[in-house]
Amino acid sequence: MSSLVYVHNPNGTTYVYENISYWDKETKKSKQKRKPIGHLDPSSGKVVPNRKKGDAARARSGSTNNDDPRCTVLTCGVTKLLDKAVNDIGLQKVLASVFPSDWSRIFTCAYYLVSEGGALCHVEKLKNSNVVPFIESLASQRISELLGRITPTLQQEFFGKWIASNKQDEYYALDITSVSSYSDLIEFVRWGYNRDGDDLPQINLLMITGEKSHMPLYYRIIPGSIKDVRTLRESLKNMAYIEAGQLHYVMDKGFYSEQNIDAMYADHKRFMMGIPFTAGFAADLVERYRDAIRSHQNYCMVGSDDLYAVTELMDWDGHRFYAHVYYDSYKAAADEKEFDHTLHCCYEELINGNRVKEHKKYYDQFFFIKETPVRGIKVQFNEEAIAEYKRNHVGWFILAGNDIKDKVKALEVYRAKDAVEKCFDDLKNDLDMKRIRMHTKETMEGRIFIQFIALLITTRLKEVMNEAGWFKNYDLQEIIDEMKSMREVKVVGSRKKYATEPTALQRSIIKLYGL
Repeated sequence: MSSLVYVHNPNGTTYVYENISYWDKETKKSKQKRKPIGHLDPSSGKVVPNRKKGDAARARSGSTNNDDPRCTVLTCGVTKLLDKAVNDIGLQKVLASVFPSDWSRIFTCAYYLVSEGGALCHVEKLKNSNVVPFIESLASQRISELLGRITPTLQQEFFGKWIASNKQDEYYALDITSVSSYSDLIEFVRWGYNRDGDDLPQINLLMITGEKSHMPLYYRIIPGSIKDVRTLRESLKNMAYIEAGQLHYVMDKGFYSEQNIDAMYADHKRFMMGIPFTAGFAADLVERYRDAIRSHQNYCMVGSDDLYAVTELMDWDGHRFYAHVYYDSYKAAADEKEFDHTLHCCYEELINGNRVKEHKKYYDQFFFIKETPVRGIKVQFNEEAIAEYKRNHVGWFILAGNDIKDKVKALEVYRAKDAVEKCFDDLKNDLDMKRIRMHTKETMEGRIFIQFIALLITTRLKEVMNEAGWFKNYDLQEIIDEMKSMREVKVVGSRKKYATEPTALQRSIIKLYGL
């Protein structure tokens, strides 16, 4: 037990001691010890605590107990987790070399996007309650100034160094997505084919991602009205500018054109892409192998799929060109079912006068349409065109390139290109990029760059989770939310920091990431 003891000094001051009783095991007696805690204020009768270490210095500087609390409590778990991801991939070294004055600000904004998401104007609120890389003010005006300093020239410098530090012996997927915008004041925002089905203008975002590492390497903002096929040559020029070196590009059939393949050969690039059946040689290949491909010598297994495939070495203006032709009976059944369903929908649309813009090519190719003032509209199926389409397209697909000779490896590499599609999904769904709310080109470019930095961090976090099989029970947001309850306590006047006791799941996370 404890009590207060008042001792009157001849100088008129009454000192106050805390008298603590305890049991002495050796003497088998109760004893007391006193600890000085302050003195008695004669006017108020209240105890005035003794000054603690550092109080005199704070008094000289003009601070008081009201603005200098005895301890500070900040959330630290999320920052420790994100710091570890940054260190694992060597991101801080690259970013700091390009943005020596702003790298900590950029990381703080990226950490906010990973942890909370939303408008960057709320970063200051997060900073006031969390341990973050940048401790000074990041109010809305400071954020706008930061976005303006992330110029395209500095971004290109970053991409060059980032690719150089991450280049591995792997294939790199290239793809494009659309990002809708509410602003029509930005020059990149145009009306075009919106992949999300939004009735809004958009920008297009091209990205290159490692197929094994799943690590994004580069992106480029493209006007929303430009189609995939028109972006490749300009992107190749940009990649040459940042000295990307020898990358092996894997692309879907949206990038196919004779001019693009010519450009790949002219730039000595290794590539593979899907080939649409609008290409004349693709239809010729199907015609040539329609009857022979289902021979047992052409049977192969790719993953869990059984299919037939042949490879033909062709000539492309004096260059080697490997064309891989595939036929999948399971895919044929699914394709035919989907095709028949689409034809039925198109027929109903024509009969009812509710035409859909995206179905125009089906109307023109697979229907005979007659319309008279008396009898109205008459619609018939073009059975010959339908039969020809099923014969030459359903179940068939073609890949072609200048490097991979083996048909099985070619398909494995092509299917792995979904790494870039997963990055697009993470950007839009996890990092608040379904809509662009910026109103100037400069702030938009800066914001997207910070989104990209956040994407690099989450990619590393997900890679660790995936390797450990954690996605069976958790998603990344659950891991981040769990770490938000871990706090750091710092007592004024002490160099020590104290962390709150981790939960069982937090201990597992600490072990998983090696914090």
